[in-house]
Amino acid sequence: MKIDSNNSINRIASPVSVPRASTPETAKNEQSAATRWVPSSAHDGSKDIDTVRVNELRQAIRDGSFEVDTGKIADGLIASAQELLSNKG
Repeated sequence: MKIDSNNSINRIASPVSVPRASTPETAKNEQSAATRWVPSSAHDGSKDIDTVRVNELRQAIRDGSFEVDTGKIADGLIASAQELLSNKG
């Protein structure tokens, strides 16, 4: 799709509103489900992030010694694309 000054992104990406019937019973059920739900980010995340490694990477970026292996990134992108295409067919 060609984008020019005549196309409005707001017009293209405007959300569609679907009306939903709400009764006291559905509101009660939705509220109780919302109070029971615990987001996955609420668990103990201390084991999820290696803060020592993060700090090492930050320092390497600051020093200018961080090197990006573009070949490894390209290989990962190609493998991901191939997986997506094989799952599609």
